[in-house]
This record gives sequence, C-alpha cells and structure tokens, in this order.
Amino acid sequence: MKDEVTKAKGTSEKETKFRWNGKTFFFSFLWLAVLLLVIDLASKWGVVNYFHTHPIHENPHLSSAFSKEVIPDFFYLTLSFNKGSSFGFGDNVVWARYVFIVISWVASGALAWYWWKNLPKNDRWMNAVLALAFSGALGNAIDRTFYWDNIVGFSGVVDFFQFYLFGADKDSFAIFNVADSALVVAVAILIVLTIVRAIKDAAKKD
Repeated sequence: MKDEVTKAKGTSEKETKFRWNGKTFFFSFLWLAVLLLVIDLASKWGVVNYFHTHPIHENPHLSSAFSKEVIPDFFYLTLSFNKGSSFGFGDNVVWARYVFIVISWVASGALAWYWWKNLPKNDRWMNAVLALAFSGALGNAIDRTFYWDNIVGFSGVVDFFQFYLFGADKDSFAIFNVADSALVVAVAILIVLTIVRAIKDAAKKD
C-alpha cells in the first residue's frame, strides 16, 4: 500500500513539474500546430487566387471546375467550396452551416483545453495528436466562420486536393485540404497509439 502511495505521489509530482523551455516547447508541438495552420490558410488563399487569375480546366473527369492536372488520371488541384461538413454533408442547407460553425469552435476550444491540461503529463505522442487535431479543427473553423461571398468573394471551407485512388474511371476521393489531412493523421495516430498502449498494458498485467 505504501509503495502504491509513493508511486502515485511520484507520478503526481512528475506531472506538476512542467516548465516551458526549449525541450518542452518542442515536444508540446505548439510550433507544429501554428505551422500547419499557417500552411493551411496560405495554401487555401494561394489556390483561390491562382484559379481566379488562371481559370483553367484540365480534369477530363469533371464537367465544370477550376482544376489543374498534376499527375494525369490520379492527382488534380481542384478548387471546391464546402459549406457543410465532411464529404459535403449539409452543403445545401443554409442553417446547417451555422451549426457546423458552432461545433467547429467548440471542438477547437475543447482540443486546446485538453491539450493544455495534458502538457504536464509529458505525453509526447498525445501532444502531437492534439496539435494536429487542433490545427485542423481551427483551420476549417476559420473558413466556415469568415469566408462568405459578400466578404471575401467566396463562401465555405476551401478544398483543393483531389485524388483518383481507384482509377480514372472511378469517382475521385473526397476533395480535401491541409486541415482535413491533419485531422485524419491525428485520428490515425490516436487509433494506433491506443492499440499499442492497450497491448503494452495487457502485457504488463500478465
């Protein structure tokens, strides 16, 4: 019993000894979240401005779109504005966008809060997951909230990565952006991390 109390006390002390310095800043992955957010916003505006000055259409699989061929029949930069959520859900429902705006900011705030509370644990992998998820959620929240036709000339979340993963004769994968990619990678890492840690915990108990 004494050993358990000592161990718990030691763990508690370890978690409360968090101090900002070069090492803790790096492994907090705050820099990664800021970098990804800047890349996300800059890439969206870059693609929008490019297609507004170069209204081209190089994707033979689409009847009408701003699209530039990068790898024939596989990868295109295709400008798309999503006013809904993932995969365009709710795109044509006006009130749904306001719901998604609220959800986006609540999710961003919750991730930031949990990330901040998690820092004293020095859990580097979880910090990376939260950094990726936060940057992705915030990037799309900014689009949904501030990008309207009467303000910037376009409306909704800016998407532009388009892949034909299963061949040119099949439908393309969902058009997405850097923020979406960060969210997907965060979920993938979290799933693997959860499984690996569960296996390790089970092995320790045996």
